[in-house]
Amino acid sequence: MTRIVHLSDPHFGAEDPRLVQPLLDYLAELAPELIVLSGDLTQRARPAQYAAAARFIADCPAPVIAVPGNHDTPLWNLWLRFVDPWRRWRQTLASGLEPMHLSETLMVVALNTANPWAWKDGRITAAQVGHVARSFANAGSRRRVLVMHHPLQGPPSEPDALVGATDAVAGLAAAGVEVVLSGHLHSTYVTPLAAAAGILSVQAGTCLSHRVRGDGNAFNSMTLVPDGVVLTHHRAQPDGRFVADADLQMVRGAEGWK
Repeated sequence: MTRIVHLSDPHFGAEDPRLVQPLLDYLAELAPELIVLSGDLTQRARPAQYAAAARFIADCPAPVIAVPGNHDTPLWNLWLRFVDPWRRWRQTLASGLEPMHLSETLMVVALNTANPWAWKDGRITAAQVGHVARSFANAGSRRRVLVMHHPLQGPPSEPDALVGATDAVAGLAAAGVEVVLSGHLHSTYVTPLAAAAGILSVQAGTCLSHRVRGDGNAFNSMTLVPDGVVLTHHRAQPDGRFVADADLQMVRGAEGWK
C-alpha cells in the first residue's frame, strides 16, 4: 500500500505553535511513503521562518518533497526578490525547486509555480510542461503524481490564480499525469479537471497557519489503490489533536475520474 501525506501552506512565522508537535506525532502514526509539502512554507521568507520550516521537515517521519509558494519569496527585500529570490530556500532547505520522487510504484514530479515578480498569482510554462512529459516518459507502470503550489483549477468561487494553466492542461494530460496536489487557497477541494477529466486536482488546506478558512487547520492523505485513490481528510481539533474526519474514493476509468 502506497500512502502519500499532502501538507500545504504551514506559513512558518504565522503558524499555530500548539499544532506543530501534534502534527508530527500524527504523521508518524500514518507512516506514509512520502510527505508532500505544496508551498508557502514561510509567511514572509525571512531566515528565521525558513529555519523553522527546515526543522519541521527534518523532524518529519518520511521523505519530504517541498515546492515553494508565493509567500516563499522575499516580498519586502526588493533586491533579493529580483536578483536571487530563492537564495534562502536553497541555503536553508538544501533542496531544489522542482524535486522528484521515484519508487517501485510511484513517480512524483514537482513544479515551482511561484512567480517572484507577482505577489500572489503563479505561472506554469511550456518548458515546465515539457519537463513533466520527459520525466513521466520513464515512469513505466508507476503512478504519476504532479505537485505544485497553485491549483490548475480551484473552486468556482475563486479567481484563476495560475497563468498558463489553460495551455498547460493538454500537455500534462498527454504526459499521463493522474493527480495534481496543490494548495494556495487554504481550503480542501477535489475535482477532476474540466478540460482533462483524467487528471484529478487535489487541493489541501493549511496544516498549521492561523490564516484558516472554513476548513480549519487540515491536510489530506492519499492511498493508491488499483484504478484509483482513497483520499482522507484530517483536521485539527480544539485540543490540538489531528483526526481523520472524511474519506473519498475516486476511480479513474476511460472517461476520467469518478
